[in-house]
Amino acid sequence: MLNNKYYNEFFEIGQQKINFSFFELCLPDDDPVYTLKKVMEELDFSGLLANCSDKGRIGYNPIMMYAVVTYANMRGVRAVDRIVELCERDLAFIWLTKGQRPKRDAFYEFKNKKTDG
Repeated sequence: MLNNKYYNEFFEIGQQKINFSFFELCLPDDDPVYTLKKVMEELDFSGLLANCSDKGRIGYNPIMMYAVVTYANMRGVRAVDRIVELCERDLAFIWLTKGQRPKRDAFYEFKNKKTDG
């Protein structure tokens, strides 16, 4: 029978949180997120930006939101809750959002915006 010693050695009661720098972690050079960013740099987002208001509280960059949703779709992810989770845990999504953590309401608002024209 296992005693508490094994449990405590594994979990270390009072275990400290590990702090690390993003500079120590990196995405592979061939990650598709880099290709997506290069392609997006050539796109015209004037229609998307025209649909966004600069009044009220400052929201998330609509181009960043578009990039996150597009990258999620590239990876076969459609569920907003899963996208939110990836923005908190997946390095490629963290890189795309520059560390911001959009919540589900922000994605629903972004996806449900009606375009004019």
